[in-house]
Amino acid sequence: MDAYQELYRISKILLSEVDDEQTAERLLRRVVDQTGAERGFIVVREQGGYEQKFEHRYDRAAVSAAERRFSRTLVREAIEKRQLVYLPNLIEDQRFSSAESTLLIGKCSVLVAPLFYADEVYGVVYLENHERDAFSAESRAFLEQFAEVAGLFMRRALERQALLERNRSLESDLFARHDFKGIVTRHPRMFQVLQFVAQVAEADAPVLIQGETGTGKELIARAIHVNGGRRDRPLVTVHCSALPTQLIEAELFGHVAGAFTDAKRDRRGRLAGADGGTLFLDEIAEIPIAVQAKMLRFLQFGEIQRVGTDRVEKVDVRIVAATHRDLKGMIAADQFREDLYFRLKVLDVTLPPLRERRSDVSLLLESFMKRFWRRTEAPRWTPRALAALQAYDYPGNVRELMHVVERACLLATSPTLDLEALPAEVAGEAGERKAARPVFEKLTRDELNAVKEARVEEAEEEFLRALMERTGGNVSQAARESGIHRSHLQKLLARHRDALSDLMPAEA
Repeated sequence: MDAYQELYRISKILLSEVDDEQTAERLLRRVVDQTGAERGFIVVREQGGYEQKFEHRYDRAAVSAAERRFSRTLVREAIEKRQLVYLPNLIEDQRFSSAESTLLIGKCSVLVAPLFYADEVYGVVYLENHERDAFSAESRAFLEQFAEVAGLFMRRALERQALLERNRSLESDLFARHDFKGIVTRHPRMFQVLQFVAQVAEADAPVLIQGETGTGKELIARAIHVNGGRRDRPLVTVHCSALPTQLIEAELFGHVAGAFTDAKRDRRGRLAGADGGTLFLDEIAEIPIAVQAKMLRFLQFGEIQRVGTDRVEKVDVRIVAATHRDLKGMIAADQFREDLYFRLKVLDVTLPPLRERRSDVSLLLESFMKRFWRRTEAPRWTPRALAALQAYDYPGNVRELMHVVERACLLATSPTLDLEALPAEVAGEAGERKAARPVFEKLTRDELNAVKEARVEEAEEEFLRALMERTGGNVSQAARESGIHRSHLQKLLARHRDALSDLMPAEA
């Protein structure tokens, strides 16, 4: 491919990509291929120094620590001179021939180009080839031009990383200063919700929490209460949809003895029981219209009247209400009072469904596994099970995911949890759901490596299954046909023993 065409394509990648780590690796692969390097990596400026962050064409299983060494002297020279450095053979250069890293690397052509913009260096591209004088003049010119283009990208990537780290610091501080027990998230939309909670917790104004079933409305109500000035007073919860229509009024406002059949004694009611604290009305849309009128009066005047008496009592209660219903639609259908709606939503927040904060699935899986796993051996999801868990839309949201994990833990027959541990709707038909695209939330090297390793593991497992099926479980034959050394093949089979138990020979 023409070098200028490749530079044009690289420029388009730099302009279009927003995932800095994936972009850097993608660019490195193209540079290695274009220059004919055997392998390469990018050294990035980080916390006052320069660290190796990416690599391409390293055999993770076979490469030793020594093979990962690079000449820091060459890196410093490229940075200080702000120009490309090329050594046809590192070990023949008197400046480096006695250096420990050079002795470990051995004979090697090295090409190093600084990535800078506006006279500031943000990193270097470091390429190697164990052939002497391996990089042509065209390859060197290409790398030099690439470095000019990539310098601006590195600057923007570092600025984004700094902003991300500041946001993480603010997020950590938010959790450190407030009680968000039971809430598991790293998603930006959920952090906006938590910032809202922190901001309004000390107020006494009513709060309306909206969101689909299972999104965590009760946890948010609790967080509003425990982070406010009423934390030492009661938090009383009323599940309105669980109460018979004829009893809701008495349950909320109380009653006196004889007010109706079976009212054998006085009852204070939930509002009086929450005096000084918070009353959480879950599924407030289920309250009958007649009771809504009494609730509106309470919100306006802080007064309640028990069923069966004319006596009016004053109570000091903050109302937090929640619903998954469309209240505006109910108002249009004369099923919910508009004046009550506006009185409730002095402050309002909407919780995102789990399908819109999919990057939290892995965090929630880990949290629920800690809660429900009872075996001594550490659990492990197979790559295809994880892909199915990530791909599913969870109409029941976080609550449904919790039940999926609890079910898997109860039905587990081994520490390895595969598709059969999942409900049919999650696993997909015959377990053949297409693997989900990876979701990157933290955008860190560790997260990228974890996803890559999971994908490699999945590919290894599928390859070994097909290989052992074709050879009838004969390891020696499988080694010959695949070209994999028998001892290495046995190690791979041992690593995937649980997933391939139906095909595993006793000798593996």
